[in-house]
Amino acid sequence: MPAHRPAALLVDLDGTLVDSEPLHFEAHRRHLAAHGIAITMDDLHGNIGKGDLNFYAELMRKRGITGDAAAWVAEKTDVLLGIYQNEGLALGRGGQALVDWVVSKALPRMVVTNSERRLCVAALRAAKVDRIFHSRVVHEDSSNHKPHPAPYLLAAERFGVPAADCLAIEDSEPGVRAAVAAGCRTVGVYGLVPAATLQAAGAHFLVDQIGEVVRILEGVA
Repeated sequence: MPAHRPAALLVDLDGTLVDSEPLHFEAHRRHLAAHGIAITMDDLHGNIGKGDLNFYAELMRKRGITGDAAAWVAEKTDVLLGIYQNEGLALGRGGQALVDWVVSKALPRMVVTNSERRLCVAALRAAKVDRIFHSRVVHEDSSNHKPHPAPYLLAAERFGVPAADCLAIEDSEPGVRAAVAAGCRTVGVYGLVPAATLQAAGAHFLVDQIGEVVRILEGVA
């Protein structure tokens, strides 16, 4: 990236901008418990960034369960929406510092997520940043999803800038691969996914909390 402020900041939602992964797990736990199925966090680790449909299809395959994975996704989504509405949602670690910085600099920003629109809107509203991140690329906006670069290319197109002039923030291997393939300079936020995995996926910067992205932005501002 040239030594100046990026044209736009493109931010993944779940596990990056908002600390939603524990709530996703809780929604999975409650939903599956109603079907008599117990899971642990380890069951979800391999699915980070891949989507609920993939998770339920794999779970059914591994456990020999017959059912409609898409219907289970819809049921789990309803549980998660209830959690967001009743319990709220926190920003990712250091998230307020990043939000304050981009607002103070009037930096164009957009959420880029594989989540469907209603979940994205509900998450941003629960975290009280829906008015700050009012521009979004969501599941319904593209026929291709991360790790395909299409969502990031679409975000850059909406801003009318090259993807190479954007800084992306991701916490999953598929997300990093998508952003890098689109041409974005990419920050990998490690935690649930090891730093080495994000680096191998092509991340240009590595941080352990989203608030550290401010330091990167100030370094190129």
